[in-house]
Amino acid sequence: MINKAINVNHEWGKLKEAVVGIASDMRIPNWSNEYEFLTVEIQQFIRNNQGKLLQEAAPDLYKKSISQIDGLAKLLESKGAIVHRPKPFTEDEKDFLKNFKIGGHQYFPRDPILVIGNNVIETSLREFERRKERFPIRRSIETRITKNNANWISMPQPIPVRNVIGYGPGPFLEGGDVLLVGNNIYVGYSGHATNLAGIKWLQHFLGNQYKVHPIKLNRGFLHLDVALSLPRPGLAVICHQAFADGLPNFLRNWDLIEVTPKKASELACNGLVIDEKNYICATEHEKVAEQLVKHGQTVYTLPYDVISLWGGSFRCSHHPLVRES
Repeated sequence: MINKAINVNHEWGKLKEAVVGIASDMRIPNWSNEYEFLTVEIQQFIRNNQGKLLQEAAPDLYKKSISQIDGLAKLLESKGAIVHRPKPFTEDEKDFLKNFKIGGHQYFPRDPILVIGNNVIETSLREFERRKERFPIRRSIETRITKNNANWISMPQPIPVRNVIGYGPGPFLEGGDVLLVGNNIYVGYSGHATNLAGIKWLQHFLGNQYKVHPIKLNRGFLHLDVALSLPRPGLAVICHQAFADGLPNFLRNWDLIEVTPKKASELACNGLVIDEKNYICATEHEKVAEQLVKHGQTVYTLPYDVISLWGGSFRCSHHPLVRES
């Protein structure tokens, strides 16, 4: 029974309710030089198959994608979380902005929405083919939001201009760049996704109750959550080399589990916090899992290598609506 107020204040705290992505809607996007953060192999796959449905271009990959993301949803449900799944794209949604770029998927609901406190924000995504992702999520949870105390808002959408460096002025804000630590909100920007205009908008919207901290990332790191995970207060999984201006101050007395830039690019930092003691890590990141266990965490591992090919892992594949902290 859903009776909890929508509320998320920290990266940790018991996950009670979340949106988890689906894999059935994947259409391989047109090639973009922005895909430099993906592996060479998947870059070539996109070039060779742009515009095709994944189930047509690579049926085995498609089946594994469904199995892996459904496995995440089932694990969260087994831990007592209420899980919402986006509805498939409608035909009209599939065509949204297709004159700019075709493609799209619903692997990563982390990015098109952002829940801070009781605010549910529809964000502003940089890539044209991803801007449609908000619509199926909206249709899946709008009743939940409107029957709750939540503030539901859509941030200003970027003007659709192409052939402009940086896709125009934005504002751009993507949920993968945003980490919550109470009233302190840390927002990464690397030139790939969120920009300073999006960060400025977020601070203006949230007001004086929150302090939004911009975190400059080095080029090649798509989002902040590619380089940083906060399993509990005082413990972080981190790639130092991602941070252009050094370690964020709030982490200086924390225990840090270090990962290399290569492992960060393979999403070793992008785990999912069930609560302060329990964490989901991809099977392929055994060393990170071992370090988490040494720090007192219980770690659940699932294969996620196929979903991770597209630049996100467990954190990206869910967005919390309720965390008890």
